[in-house]
Amino acid sequence: MTTDPASIQNLAPLPLAVQAALDDPSPDPGRRSTTVANDIPYSSVEWGEPTGRPLVLVHGLGSSSRNWWRLGPALAATGRRVIAPDQCGHGQTGNWAGHHAFRDNGQDLAAWVRASGLAVPELQVVGHSWGGMTVAALPIAGIRPATLVLIDPPTLPLAIMTTIVEDPGERPREDVAATIQFLTPRNTAWSTGDIEAKARDLHDVDLEAARDILVENGDWDGGLADISDPAAAGIDIWLIRGDPAAGGLIPDPAAAAFAAQLGDDHVLTIPGGHHSPMRSHPVDTTVALLLALGS
Repeated sequence: MTTDPASIQNLAPLPLAVQAALDDPSPDPGRRSTTVANDIPYSSVEWGEPTGRPLVLVHGLGSSSRNWWRLGPALAATGRRVIAPDQCGHGQTGNWAGHHAFRDNGQDLAAWVRASGLAVPELQVVGHSWGGMTVAALPIAGIRPATLVLIDPPTLPLAIMTTIVEDPGERPREDVAATIQFLTPRNTAWSTGDIEAKARDLHDVDLEAARDILVENGDWDGGLADISDPAAAGIDIWLIRGDPAAGGLIPDPAAAAFAAQLGDDHVLTIPGGHHSPMRSHPVDTTVALLLALGS
């Protein structure tokens, strides 16, 4: 049910170009554009060749496309066209439509996929946390990616999820500089780039939207019900989770339920990985993603 990073690296070592982009993503800051779907002006960032295989990266709650500032260029180094949207109520998209339910938000994201010309058979999709819950609903919304990867979508009861509403680490301070100062000692495994991205995201997010998403969805099941729906049959689906002992939000019993649905080899754990393993363990997370994506 779990694969440690050393084993993953033995199976799929990082290509030199991917490692170089992880080490220094600054040469490719991405191209920003806006696509209107369901009356929502989705802002997104794109890396890589426009003719490459499309890979969509969907951020979690309280984040934005900035979440992928390092992994976006790294995954584009495989020849893919990588696109990361700002979800509704987040980043530069804003325009919260009140669609807090995962399937409703999935319908909005599916509309963006279609409007962006990404609804093609070779599409691959990765979603982190709330983004994982959202992309798990894409097949029900009629979007069937060739590969669907969920990164640590929470499998926790509502009583625990509601405590995040008051988590001081998920609320902005008086300005971005103060938020950076507050977040830095709380996230010692994160790079300065990740700290800055999270701080700016907290100042962009619609806090009422975030609250509704957290408290109006009942218990969070990691998207397991949606990927078990007949609409998702035949899709190559993977789960990459953080380490529950280090802040991952998928306990072992829930991981076992995913393994029963997806197969043991499609559930990967990042030992020591935080709920956001792309921040705490970017190399190991990239290795796991490339294994899931078939690179």
